[in-house]
Amino acid sequence: MAQQEPIDQRKLFLQTFLIATVIWLILFMGWAYFSRPSVSDKPPDQIVLEIEKLRAEKDYVEAVRRAQELTHRFQGSEYGALGILLEAKIYYEDQNNPREAFNRLRQLEELYPHTKVYQNEGRALFEKVAQQIDQENRPLVSYQIIDFCMRLFNFAGDGRFVLGIVFIAAVVRLIQVPLVNRQFNSMRKMLQLQPKIVELQQKYSGQELAQRTMALYQKYGVNPASGCFYALLPIPFLIFVYNAFLVYQVQFRAGHFLWMNPEVAARFPGLIAAHLGQFDAPLTLVYAISMYITSRLTITDPSQAQFQKTMALFTTLMLLVFSWQFRFPAAFIMYWLLTNLFYTIHYKLYMAQPAPELTPVGESSPQTGRNGAADKPKSQGYQPPKKRHRRH
Repeated sequence: MAQQEPIDQRKLFLQTFLIATVIWLILFMGWAYFSRPSVSDKPPDQIVLEIEKLRAEKDYVEAVRRAQELTHRFQGSEYGALGILLEAKIYYEDQNNPREAFNRLRQLEELYPHTKVYQNEGRALFEKVAQQIDQENRPLVSYQIIDFCMRLFNFAGDGRFVLGIVFIAAVVRLIQVPLVNRQFNSMRKMLQLQPKIVELQQKYSGQELAQRTMALYQKYGVNPASGCFYALLPIPFLIFVYNAFLVYQVQFRAGHFLWMNPEVAARFPGLIAAHLGQFDAPLTLVYAISMYITSRLTITDPSQAQFQKTMALFTTLMLLVFSWQFRFPAAFIMYWLLTNLFYTIHYKLYMAQPAPELTPVGESSPQTGRNGAADKPKSQGYQPPKKRHRRH
């Protein structure tokens, strides 16, 4: 019974997590279903006329709803593209909201690049709105930082965007090195304490086991929650870079990488990105796989290996759902992939170093001291002088 209780707690947490995830997905799918515009059986030409009439009457809320209905009913066709274009026009021409118009036109470019609606009218409007958005974003500090990083690699031409993203990912990881080293140190101490924890689990159970386990952690200066704390520290960097990339997304339209180009994207609209400013499904899948591999490689607690493997799988699946739903730009996914790769390399290099002997708090290790060098035992009392060798 003493050995089974921790496993039961992990199972209880896993079951709670799975139930919460299922409930969240049901609520999300329900919201997506009920938030759809109502569908009528009117022909598309009549809906277009009604939209124009509503625009003339300045009933923009209903006009947008009708445009969304047109897009939903005739998804994948010219009328579906026309619905997105009309919605963008309402935001840009009627409501003077270029940012919402930009979002709709970006969707039009991504999903309907082959349609006449986009080629004849949507592309020109998109370029006009994009230039206005870019001019408004230029004074922002985040824009200037990203632009500076990209200009460092102007010699690479179109490849400056990829090199700039690699540079930004490397700099962000270097800034986090001291914090990540603390995280790795905590993970390694937890791994070193596992044999002692197993011994406690064989002797005690219940509240006594919990108390003795916490006493063991305190004795060796280990905080079991520190790993979660350090894992949250990269989130502010991630949010900042994501927002900065969104501010710079107009410029990313000039960046291409391998299969991410207009020719390939035209054959797989909505899946393959035409440039780094669009969502790219293969790159997102590559990142999800790398995230799962990293989660498997960084398992340091053998007793929780199966639990952590399950968590890694569900985290990867949730990442795919979020990325597909919000359609993160390929530039950001590339940055995310690179930071994950640098993290894995850092972890492997750190763990490859010999670990110092785990000693109680207040005692120095007989192998390594504060500076990482071998500590010499201190002696007290009289010490005989060292012999000096004469030079012949």
